[in-house]
Amino acid sequence: MSAVVAVVGRRWRRIVVCIVAVFLVYQAVIGALLVVGLGGRPNFVRTYPVWANARRIVALTPSVSDVVVLLAREPIVEYGRLHPQFGAAVWSFELTWSSLLFYLSFSALLGVALGLGGGAAGWSGLGSLGGAGLVGLLGASVSSLTHCGLGSFGVLLSIAGISSATIQWFGRLEPVLIPAGYLLLVAAIVGRFRVQGRVRVEA
Repeated sequence: MSAVVAVVGRRWRRIVVCIVAVFLVYQAVIGALLVVGLGGRPNFVRTYPVWANARRIVALTPSVSDVVVLLAREPIVEYGRLHPQFGAAVWSFELTWSSLLFYLSFSALLGVALGLGGGAAGWSGLGSLGGAGLVGLLGASVSSLTHCGLGSFGVLLSIAGISSATIQWFGRLEPVLIPAGYLLLVAAIVGRFRVQGRVRVEA
């Protein structure tokens, strides 16, 4: 444990920068896919009264489990493109509490792994990071991204020209892909901590 604290203490600034960079790049990639794939730059941004909505949900919902589910789905901010004539959303992206938790946790894990950095982790570490990055992009499906009723994972695949039957098949993999991404990231972090610990002992 002391070795872990020492490694983090030496690299905490780099780790913080990597976490912030991963989060921003992640959001930029999603935004770029929407603009290029669905057509048209965003022309509206809407924020929601999150605290007032949360208090209302807690006050009016008797079941604790239902409160958790409703709060997780509650939107924080939304941006997208409105049709110039009809005013309906051509596409929109909603950041909910559950999707924010996913993005922050994924960015934190990947940022820590990158912040520990270097090629010293070997091919296994690089493989873990590469796999985690791929799964992380697929994991964007936990966000509330809508277009003609499709979920976000379906939108990303439909942009790529994948058939609806294939989209449904891939959609069933989401519960496996997201935990797999987290496991790959944790494995990469553990491997890098071990390498950094050995380097410190040898030094």
